[in-house]
Amino acid sequence: MKPQYSLNQSMEARLERFARNGRPLHRDQKRFLQIAGVTGLFCAVWFLIGKHTLHYTPEHWATYTERLAFLMRVMVFVSLPLLMGITSIAFQRLDPRNVIGQKLRTDTPADINKRFVANTIEQLLLFFFVHAAMIYYAPVDEAISTILLASLFVVGRIIFWIGYHKDKFTRALGFGITFYPIFGAYLWVTVRILFDYHIPL
Repeated sequence: MKPQYSLNQSMEARLERFARNGRPLHRDQKRFLQIAGVTGLFCAVWFLIGKHTLHYTPEHWATYTERLAFLMRVMVFVSLPLLMGITSIAFQRLDPRNVIGQKLRTDTPADINKRFVANTIEQLLLFFFVHAAMIYYAPVDEAISTILLASLFVVGRIIFWIGYHKDKFTRALGFGITFYPIFGAYLWVTVRILFDYHIPL
């Protein structure tokens, strides 16, 4: 009975510390929160510097068809990381260390690249749909915003790809640089659709 009493007493003490101090963050959780903060700051600085230093106005912006054509030109560059990933897998399939029959071996470089490609396709779809809505509402002088967000997408995907092969923190940094601008664009479009309020980009 004594060990049980000691165990219960120890549990009560831990619960009391939890109630008083809150649940402590694990070291990795703190690191991820730091990365999230750095990622948000990086995206904001990148975007603001680009807005104040780069000037580009499309020649054709009168109709939605012209705006969509502009977006498709941007998408050619946004999809480059996907092309790079698919090409890498194609070459890595020639190495017998990466395949079992027709399937890729788990946790080989080729398998990691396959996961990178799958994640990049998901992000590309989000990017395309939200920017298709953005260019519908944005005036011509805000077209540069799509280009800047596209550049963040490409940089983020490359860092994410490197991190997938190196360490989870670099991967988290790359994912954030890719995803935060997409999430921000969705917020911008949502406000525009629901409240008919235009936030200058």
